[in-house]
Amino acid sequence: MSNVQGPGDGSIPISHHDKILYEKEYRAGVDLFQRALDQYNTADSPYKKEAFKNVMDQAMQVLNQTASALKRADLENQNQKISQSFTALQDQKTDAAALAKNLNQAKKTV
Repeated sequence: MSNVQGPGDGSIPISHHDKILYEKEYRAGVDLFQRALDQYNTADSPYKKEAFKNVMDQAMQVLNQTASALKRADLENQNQKISQSFTALQDQKTDAAALAKNLNQAKKTV
């Protein structure tokens, strides 16, 4: 069994089955984020872009929650990179390639 939190802090054991479910949820969050990013990049109106941005924000919440539940620093670090790339994309400081690269790396990390 893995722990949801570190030892000695009242952690709750997490079963192997639950760990697999969290990892599956993480991959689903990455997939959702990638699909929304593709649509965001091709959206022809600011309203559509905003809708896809909201989807990506929600997917990011899923990524953060599952990484936290799994207590995996590597996933939390990858989420930080994704978040920074997404912010840079919105600020038009970078293109979508950097964000796509970070999303692909997140998939490999799980």
